[in-house]
Amino acid sequence: MNHKLAKLFIFGLVIAGLFLPWITFAKTPILKIGHVGHDHHTALYVAALNGDLFKKDYGLYLKEIKAKLLYEMYDGEDLVCELELFKVGGGSKMTTAMAQGTFDVGFGGVAAVAFFVDKSTPMKIISPLHSKGDMLVVDIDEKPDNWEEFVKYVKNREEPLKVGFKAPKAVALLIFQAALDHEGIAYSSDVSKMGVNVHLINIKEASQLNPGLQNDIIDAYVCNNPVCAIAVEKGIGRAIADLNDLPPGMWKDHPCCMIAAMNDIMQEKRALVVKFLELMIIATDYINTQPMIGYQSASEFIGTSLEVEKMSMPTSLYTTDPYDEVWLNGIYTWVHAMEKLDHIKGELVGKSNEEIDRLLLDFSAIKEAQANVVERKKR
Repeated sequence: MNHKLAKLFIFGLVIAGLFLPWITFAKTPILKIGHVGHDHHTALYVAALNGDLFKKDYGLYLKEIKAKLLYEMYDGEDLVCELELFKVGGGSKMTTAMAQGTFDVGFGGVAAVAFFVDKSTPMKIISPLHSKGDMLVVDIDEKPDNWEEFVKYVKNREEPLKVGFKAPKAVALLIFQAALDHEGIAYSSDVSKMGVNVHLINIKEASQLNPGLQNDIIDAYVCNNPVCAIAVEKGIGRAIADLNDLPPGMWKDHPCCMIAAMNDIMQEKRALVVKFLELMIIATDYINTQPMIGYQSASEFIGTSLEVEKMSMPTSLYTTDPYDEVWLNGIYTWVHAMEKLDHIKGELVGKSNEEIDRLLLDFSAIKEAQANVVERKKR
């Protein structure tokens, strides 16, 4: 009997040994991050690809487990959590996926989050990330060379100009619509409608805009970089206007991308989110002080050429500063402009700037992260 008990005891130890690593692994916290896969989100790619630099300078870093998909976040020798990355579509696709629980924290456009919050979706912008970086591109053979010429050109055409966009709640589209309204240019999303100057064509994916231009499906498009820089590099199109400069003069240094999270995540995983935001602050500092790190990281992670990123990224501004008044005022501009364009009809309609702060923004975590990074620099 003792012999049998001994065998059972040994067998139990073997089984426990087999499952113990799995049990330990399962207890490691997980933070899931969604991104769109363009260079407005370069801070994420800098953190993913430069772990040794982060470790040396700050002691907080990512260790790659599976390229572009899975990382471990360390603070010194301590494993903080696993980081799972999810690539999703732009516009409202990111916010839809986040609202469905696909990931915890999402990188995407300000306008899409405002649209969802307006519909009472429990999510908030938790950090600035990026400004500008949106362009108007025309076919290589189209005549206009700047916005003023574009306005005259579309008004004098016999047929509507076909202008593509990637998603209905994309930042570039909303800026473009406001500029068309200001210039008195009639437009429609109904391609059968005549008597207008512009037909707006939903191409549905940013990656399809350049093929659409090349195959004469559209005559021009509005989109974020690096799509526009790729068109220039390949000789498909010409970037004739930075949407940052379009009338009615309200888009200067406009907020484009941000970091958002569901409200329950900010309660359940707040400590992990704060650590992650520290990484984004550090990464953004590298982008601004050592631009080549940004160019190389974006190129490697996205798959664009280095020359494209050298054209693309300088059209953007990168910031995680929660006290950036230009960025904050741009948020209020966005909400009021979306109301005027009839893109919001619910929670955000008619709200003051203070009410917009309360409904749309929660910068408590990024402020905490910012203070933590300051302390790391002192070590």
